[in-house]
Amino acid sequence: MSFFNPEKLQTAQKANLDLLQQISGKVFASVEQLSQLQFKALRDSTEEHFEGVRKLLSVRDPQGFAELQASLTQPSAQGERLAEFNRQVQALIVDTQSDIAKLTSSQVESGTRQVEEFVETLSKNAPAGSEPVVAAFKSGLANAGTVFESAQKAAKQAADVAQSGFEAASAAPGKAAPGAGGKATSGNK
Repeated sequence: MSFFNPEKLQTAQKANLDLLQQISGKVFASVEQLSQLQFKALRDSTEEHFEGVRKLLSVRDPQGFAELQASLTQPSAQGERLAEFNRQVQALIVDTQSDIAKLTSSQVESGTRQVEEFVETLSKNAPAGSEPVVAAFKSGLANAGTVFESAQKAAKQAADVAQSGFEAASAAPGKAAPGAGGKATSGNK
């Protein structure tokens, strides 16, 4: 009797290929969104610089130059745009990581079930006297599952800590900006 079912192997390979395609699609979509964010930021920054040059060229007297110089020392919209750009990039990274984690988690669960089925089949067909070996194999499999779950929880906690740290850091310089402080406190609850 064969312990390996070629149909199950083929199904698992197809599922892995589908998973890889879904992950690749998510990564490409995220890269596309990041590129759009970067182009928008570049366009906005370029417009701001051209506007600054226009203002400089329109200065006709020392008083106008002093007013222009005073306006340059005020908090700029560019700093606020940079903070918003960073928030959007962080949100994109977190969403992408979350989606990929969900995809891989379901695949890992499916693979775990297949391994458990294989172990059950193996234990049913194992020769007499091999029960301790089968029990040790089952115990090792259960320990590996526990380690994987712990690693998933630790990765999620690390992502949450990084997210809250980023929110706190991006809110600190923008305290004068309206609404900047509200976002940081909502993520720390």
